[in-house]
Amino acid sequence: MKRGGVQLSVVGFQLSVGSGQWAVGSPIGRTRCPLPTADCRLPTAFCILFFTLAACTGKAPDPQRDDVPTKGDIRVVADRDLERIIEAERFIFESIYAEATVRVSYLPEMELREAMRTDEVRVVFTATLPGADEAVFFRSRNLFPDDVPILTDAIAVVRAPGGADSLSVDDLRKALTGGGARVIVDDARGGVVRTVVDSLLGGRADALKNVTAAAGLDSLIARVSATPDAIGLIAFAHISDLDDPACRALRSRITLCRISDGIHPAIPPNQSTLADGQYPLRRTLYAVLKEGKTGLGTGFVSFVAGHKGQRIILKTGLAPQRVPGRDVELLTN
Repeated sequence: MKRGGVQLSVVGFQLSVGSGQWAVGSPIGRTRCPLPTADCRLPTAFCILFFTLAACTGKAPDPQRDDVPTKGDIRVVADRDLERIIEAERFIFESIYAEATVRVSYLPEMELREAMRTDEVRVVFTATLPGADEAVFFRSRNLFPDDVPILTDAIAVVRAPGGADSLSVDDLRKALTGGGARVIVDDARGGVVRTVVDSLLGGRADALKNVTAAAGLDSLIARVSATPDAIGLIAFAHISDLDDPACRALRSRITLCRISDGIHPAIPPNQSTLADGQYPLRRTLYAVLKEGKTGLGTGFVSFVAGHKGQRIILKTGLAPQRVPGRDVELLTN
């Protein structure tokens, strides 16, 4: 500050207000203009220029750090068995919110557990809730994840066309432990194996004695179709949507078995038996929300768990966690 005046500077420009004059200086030159001593008010136009230059010094928002529930760029991981459903959710969400980018990686269940312990992953769609290792990681980051139930899927038991179309849970348990038909899964690292180990074998993976892994879903269908005494285990989500030609094509190549819990009659998996809990081999899909703020991850999970997202699930043949209501108008003459 100079005697009898004020000196300000903004990003290489310098403003001086003194007795009888004001000046704007820059790295290029300096301009002086007369100003009455009795009135040292800055011209309105110059004030606008001054504050505009000051505002331009801020950084642009980072979409991966400065995200909000309807805008930003985040990474999400999901069980590959649910790719068809999560992709439908992502497509509609991004269509509604044009400034939102949800990058989804589809992984087998074992890799989901590793991704859950990665800082950049905001949401994990999985049928397996976080365990002890994940809890330690979350505590180290001061995170308190929410486990939001999204839908009910099932383990579908399939056989060759024309084969026996019903099994009991005990029959399946015997087959898994080496006492019956050969069992084929589409991925040894997938969520189907984890579900049957937890629900039928008490979590003892070492009890699996008679299980082989195919090279994906198509390979499993081909092997089961050609082997009458084999049993295939797949996620029902692969064949649940009867409006999808791809699902109908897969169903035409196999027999979908009915399953009995040993007390009630054998029933097939479908939207109704999943929703009312009758089918024995059910599994719940959760969205594990692990961001430490109300960001785009929260917005996407809220959408999937909300009215629009649950209606998308309803149309796929799986059981949504919350059945969307329908408004019916009755007209009378």
